[in-house]
Amino acid sequence: MASAVFVACLAVAGSHLAVAKAHSAGDPPLLVPWSRVGDIWLGKPRAHVEREYGSAGHGYHVLTRFPGNTQGYYVLHGGRVDVNFQNGRVEEIDFAIPYYRTRSGFGVGSKIRLGPCRKTRTHRCGHRWHGFLWKEWYREEPCSCWVKVGLGKQSLPPTVANFLKPWFFIDIKNGRVDGFRFASKFVD
Repeated sequence: MASAVFVACLAVAGSHLAVAKAHSAGDPPLLVPWSRVGDIWLGKPRAHVEREYGSAGHGYHVLTRFPGNTQGYYVLHGGRVDVNFQNGRVEEIDFAIPYYRTRSGFGVGSKIRLGPCRKTRTHRCGHRWHGFLWKEWYREEPCSCWVKVGLGKQSLPPTVANFLKPWFFIDIKNGRVDGFRFASKFVD
């Protein structure tokens, strides 16, 4: 009896592992700034993501759920890709996995040079990179990140007035990219 239960447990565990490997095996190593990682992009229908990566309990791990919104993650390539769904679409993506890269090779582990000083809304000597602002105030203190608000060439001010607009974060640790967060309607 105990051996039959053990075999059944192994079969279930093996099937879940096979599902996870099948999902990550077809996952392209693509990072499209500031909208897509693998085959998951902002605004993509939840049904399409679940068809490719799995649904709740079958690859997608639910953290919180409330009407119209589900927050959770997929385990892919040795790390987590957090995917939040709102009203049936991808609302936010957060990841820190070196597997995903732009066509030029930019991704987790890359360096971003500060470049020359420029006056910003909060700094006499601030820095910009591809429309992102360095070390702007986030919550009550400056974050160790690059942030861009909005879809324009340059960032809008990262203030409460611009909540519910797209926000993009590039986290930095020890001078290198440590992770990314893309949100189509950011609210802190």
